[in-house]
Amino acid sequence: MLWKKEPFIYFSAVLLFALVVYGFQDWRTKDPFDYSGTFSGNMKFHSDYTVDGDGLRGFAEIENGPVVYATYRIKTAEEKEALETLLYKSVLRVQGLFEAPPPPSHQFAFNMESYVKRNGASKILALESIDGAKEEHNIFSKLDSQREAIKRHIRKTFPESLVAEAEALLIGEREKMSLEEQRTYQILGITHLFAISGLHVGIVAGFLYMLLLRIRLRKESVMLFLLFALPMYAVVAGGAPSVWRSVGMVSAILLCRLLGLKMPVANVLLISFICFLLWDPYSLYMIGFQLSYGATFAIIYSFSFLAQQTSLLKTGFLITCISQLTLYPLLLFHFYELSLSAFLVNSVFVPLYTLGILPANFLLFGATLVFQPLADGAFAVYEPLRGFIGSGMDWLAALPYQMWTPGKPSAGVAVLLMVSVFVFYSMAERGFKWRQLLIVLVPAMGLSFAPYMDSGLRVTFLDVGQGDSALVELPHRKAVYLIDSGGLLRFEQKAFQERSRPYEVGRQVVAPYLKGRGISRIDAFVLSHADADHAEGAEEIFQLFRIDELHLSPGSESTALIKALLPFAKESEVRFPGRGSSWQEGNVRFTYIAPADAVYEGNNDSLVLLMESGKFRVLFTGDLEASGEKELVEKYGAALNNITVLKVGHHGSKTSSSELFLSTVMPVLSVFSSGRDNRYGHPSTEVVERFENLQLRTLNTAESGTVELTAKKGKIELKTMR
Repeated sequence: MLWKKEPFIYFSAVLLFALVVYGFQDWRTKDPFDYSGTFSGNMKFHSDYTVDGDGLRGFAEIENGPVVYATYRIKTAEEKEALETLLYKSVLRVQGLFEAPPPPSHQFAFNMESYVKRNGASKILALESIDGAKEEHNIFSKLDSQREAIKRHIRKTFPESLVAEAEALLIGEREKMSLEEQRTYQILGITHLFAISGLHVGIVAGFLYMLLLRIRLRKESVMLFLLFALPMYAVVAGGAPSVWRSVGMVSAILLCRLLGLKMPVANVLLISFICFLLWDPYSLYMIGFQLSYGATFAIIYSFSFLAQQTSLLKTGFLITCISQLTLYPLLLFHFYELSLSAFLVNSVFVPLYTLGILPANFLLFGATLVFQPLADGAFAVYEPLRGFIGSGMDWLAALPYQMWTPGKPSAGVAVLLMVSVFVFYSMAERGFKWRQLLIVLVPAMGLSFAPYMDSGLRVTFLDVGQGDSALVELPHRKAVYLIDSGGLLRFEQKAFQERSRPYEVGRQVVAPYLKGRGISRIDAFVLSHADADHAEGAEEIFQLFRIDELHLSPGSESTALIKALLPFAKESEVRFPGRGSSWQEGNVRFTYIAPADAVYEGNNDSLVLLMESGKFRVLFTGDLEASGEKELVEKYGAALNNITVLKVGHHGSKTSSSELFLSTVMPVLSVFSSGRDNRYGHPSTEVVERFENLQLRTLNTAESGTVELTAKKGKIELKTMR
């Protein structure tokens, strides 16, 4: 640090070392492997693979080849059972086809291509068959087998309500953790407590150290044993970056004590950082790696400030604040929102987990190994107590306004936020004053208020696959309207095919876009009609956002889908608008031009919404078909002329987009919302030809991804994802 008067040669040496390492890693990561055609050969899954329902996926290493992301659709319950007993310890004989990762639906969605590259892979290997397995016999396979044995033991001996937490805390396995639990931990800002970190490693190392000293082993022998045992624990615990960082630092400190060397803990952190990157250069892109080293760096360089505190409670609170403040630019860049309650909640839950829940899980696990009746007695006391704590956490998470959602900062803004944090620490270390917080708060407030300074009217057609979802953002963020939420048709499956975490369009496509745009509240949520590909994702939207109004097609409340949805909408005003219903916000007017009655019969009773802002006119048609289009033309005639943007009805089905309707509205741009290679053949060839014959420009979300249009100062800007 400059203010610590570090010699300039240190900075020069670090820069030179970084350039040399970068050149070496660039050469090291060149991939000459031929990915053309099919693949037939041996491969070994890494330990973090996932078997969920009939899906197998995870990173795997091809024999004498690169790392790939492998996927496989399991065919029978017997095959699934066999794979679950073989995968962690076997090399598989497989056949498959290399595929390029699918592009993301929008800039805030999960990017498979980026994810694959960040983990050192280049392609997806879609396995067609697994033809055999050969069991491995080496130290890593034995450790993986031990990890699997611990997992099975926990699931067999722990009460069901405690399994997920025990797996997360003891071996870093989060497979059993439900989405609701994860959401609760995210709102409270305590997700990090369920990732094995320095805290866990310290407890394990301290327990073993004291136990071995009690049986009269020499300190040097104990430290040598720990140097051997801790890396094995890291493998058993899942090998996450936070685990290896902790194990690396503890091992380095033990080695220094053995050799009689004195080294500042900051140097130990730097050495472990360098070793980690040399071992796995792709770890730099992992959020766990960034957060683990970022938080540790901040705490270490705040030692002098923390040493001035006399209260243990105040010290714990300051450590929480330092960690949260340091990491908030990274958290926003990756997750687009931040828990405000984390600053207070962690002050309670970090000691609770450190002194209570984490040691309790180690002791309970030990009891199940020694004497199960003893463990059962302990569970009878601990399970209700843990349930009470869990209920308190759920109550806290249900309190409103805990999440700050300013959206994803650009790379430049993220750097600015990091610099502001760095400057704040630099000044606070010399002497903290409350006004110094403005150094951090002003850039953060600027990020929050940026959308309210934008005078553009934005309409976005989200790529939700085979379905519909559109977002309207009024100038200066005066209101936000979501029209449909996409969704999937769910078909009956066999028991072994059912997934604990099924794909959810609302949670995994629509919600990230809203949060990436800095949206936490929706003024009106319009469900055009009760089809799954328009409304099945609505449940997740209600769980994740505050919604003032829900607009439903009259009569659709009697359908099974809407009946299942309405309990989630109990805090929203539910309306059933029909033809002629309208409202205005600023210079933007919204008018429902269909349906004309309250009898719901399907597609032709879709809510049809016309948005008008001067000459910029957008028509959202739901799944309106030809007969409904004809009725609109007869009712409104020339009033439908010169539409700027048409959301094409029914995804381009041949039952919609009649020539009469298209020749009346004559849209400047028409958007098909359909899925890639969908089973329905949308958009229909004859419909596409109809648009072409009328010389009407079209875009398809299946090809273009998410489509964004911004009307500003009489001009319209068009952006597509691909």
